[in-house]
Amino acid sequence: MKDTLWNLLTGLVMIGTLLVLVLFMVVFSNPQTFLNPLPPPDLPEVLVLPTATATLRSLPTVATPEELIELATESGPSATPRPSSTPLPTNTSFVLPTSTITLTPTPTETETPTASPTSSAYQCEVVSSSPEYNRVYPPGGDFDGRWTLKNTGTETWGDIVDLIYISGAKFQTGADAVDLQKSSVRTGETTDVIVDMLAPREPGTYKTVWRLRRSDTTFCEVTLQIVVE
Repeated sequence: MKDTLWNLLTGLVMIGTLLVLVLFMVVFSNPQTFLNPLPPPDLPEVLVLPTATATLRSLPTVATPEELIELATESGPSATPRPSSTPLPTNTSFVLPTSTITLTPTPTETETPTASPTSSAYQCEVVSSSPEYNRVYPPGGDFDGRWTLKNTGTETWGDIVDLIYISGAKFQTGADAVDLQKSSVRTGETTDVIVDMLAPREPGTYKTVWRLRRSDTTFCEVTLQIVVE
């Protein structure tokens, strides 16, 4: 009797479960069914927007060649034809000739130059000069310009007498004025003057001119001439 009761209850539970599943399937397939206790709300109507209609524009009428000829004939002989455009002249490029610089060698002297006296008070004699005339140096070669000068004038050379660059090639590596070795050179005395120099970079014959200077007066011109090879 007890087993029969349990079997009956089990059957009722299975039947109830089956009914619940069937109800769930019906509601899932049709949410609007009356069996659904929570039916979904009604959707609003779909708003249909009007589509834009393209308006075709008509192109202007193009005159045919025959109509153009008739219009030109009707206009009469008084119509003046437009002048045809004349092409502008084209620019012709030209190249200027390149100037060629020719190095003119300094004329070769045959004797060692001596200073030119300016007055009896201030005169000199070039006792020796180095390097010798037309000494050959390589481009950029280092050498010293050296002169031994003798006072042959009547005045003493004091501190204000120095040797200055006048013209020609600038061999000197320093200033254009160089002091004498002695601060006072009396008549008959000699003094040395040394200038640090460099040969030019380009081959050729080069000459430089220097003079002694006292205040605004220059005297005793000396020169050097070298050859760069």
